[in-house]
Amino acid sequence: MPSDPMENLTELELDALWTIYEGHSLIIEYPEREDEDPYAHAIMAVAYEDGEAVAEVAEIPLDTARLLIDQGFLVLSEEGPVLDENQWFDEELDSNVRAEEYVLSEKGHAVIDATADGDVGGEAIGDDDLDDDDDDDDEDDEDDWDDEDEDDWEDEDDLDLDDEDGSDLDDEEG
Repeated sequence: MPSDPMENLTELELDALWTIYEGHSLIIEYPEREDEDPYAHAIMAVAYEDGEAVAEVAEIPLDTARLLIDQGFLVLSEEGPVLDENQWFDEELDSNVRAEEYVLSEKGHAVIDATADGDVGGEAIGDDDLDDDDDDDDEDDEDDWDDEDEDDWEDEDDLDLDDEDGSDLDDEEG
């Protein structure tokens, strides 16, 4: 019986897989300059400004990217979806850059499918289990606002802004 592909994944690796899934692909760039190290990033969005493609990226630790590739969660893509060339001249670096583009493999998609409902290895993932700085949960809090109570806060005169000694808190400087 095959082992669970998520069994050995760390939170960072799982988060990286989800980031790549939510974007387009993973790009590893290898600048030809000796003083520049290779780096990896997920392509989240691509826009065209003045005829040039500009990508929104999320940095992925290079060692994490290589580990996901070595374990078969990502596969080399010869046909994009983002890169149409695997080498170019980068004016900022003043160097040629060689790049490889990776997409999720079947094994990578299996992990995404298995964790999509928050269930990993039979245990539900709690908010503390995955550190996701991009949590959009706070946006839903506005929906919880009680409209009847909203009127109570619109008029400042209804608020008691006096300190214990009777002085007005609005007039004090901090």
